[in-house]
Amino acid sequence: MMGLRAVPDPPARSASAAGRVSIEVDARAGTTTVVVKGELDLVTMPYLAEQLVLVSPDDPGRLVFDLAGTTFMDCGSARQIMAAGHGRPDGQRPVIRRPAPIVRRVLELTGLDSRCEIEGLVLGRIHAWPFVAARTRSGVGR
Repeated sequence: MMGLRAVPDPPARSASAAGRVSIEVDARAGTTTVVVKGELDLVTMPYLAEQLVLVSPDDPGRLVFDLAGTTFMDCGSARQIMAAGHGRPDGQRPVIRRPAPIVRRVLELTGLDSRCEIEGLVLGRIHAWPFVAARTRSGVGR
C-alpha cells in the first residue's frame, strides 16, 4: 500500500487528545514515515497506538519518525515508538528525524537513543548547561 495513510479520528479518541497531537503515516516505496506534531503523553498514547498499527513490522523499508513538531514526549510514548520499530527486517533500527531538545533528552534518559538512529543533529556542537560550568568553577561537584 503506497501513499499517505491516516485513520480518521476514531470515536474512542478522547476530546482531550483531539487538539494535542496530530499523527500521519506516509508509506512510500522503501520508507514509512510517521509524522508526529504536538504532545505525546498518557492522554495521547492510545491514539499513537492506533496510528502505529498502520506501520507494518514486515515492511523491509526504513521506518522514520519525524518528531520535529513534537513539543513533548513522555517515557511511555518513547517506548511505544521504539516497540513499533522493533524486529524490523535486516535488523534496521528506526530513525528519529529532527527531535526537539526535550524529545531528544527523553530518548537519552531512557537509553532508547541507543536503539535508534537520530537524524538532524549538528555534529561538533556540545551545549553545556550554565549551572554545570558554574558548579565546576566554584569547586562544587568535584
